[in-house]
Amino acid sequence: MQIAILAYPGMTALDAIGPYEMLRGLPSAEFRFVWHRPGPIVTDSGVLTLGATHSLTETPAPDMVLVGGSMPATLSTAADERVLD
Repeated sequence: MQIAILAYPGMTALDAIGPYEMLRGLPSAEFRFVWHRPGPIVTDSGVLTLGATHSLTETPAPDMVLVGGSMPATLSTAADERVLD
């Protein structure tokens, strides 16, 4: 099962790391931290950085998508056509 965790600028890190820690023991689960392109993503603290391991185009049809929060960043990400696609 492929699980994509959307890692976007300004997100709350715990909203990505918490579900990952809970689900990482699932047999045959493949996790991908995804964004427009792989690389560092600065979280809402402005200090902690997560790494996007894959791009959205490299992960076209995951079995599950997890989207964390942080109000201003979540609202702008929710309007991003590339994410919605």
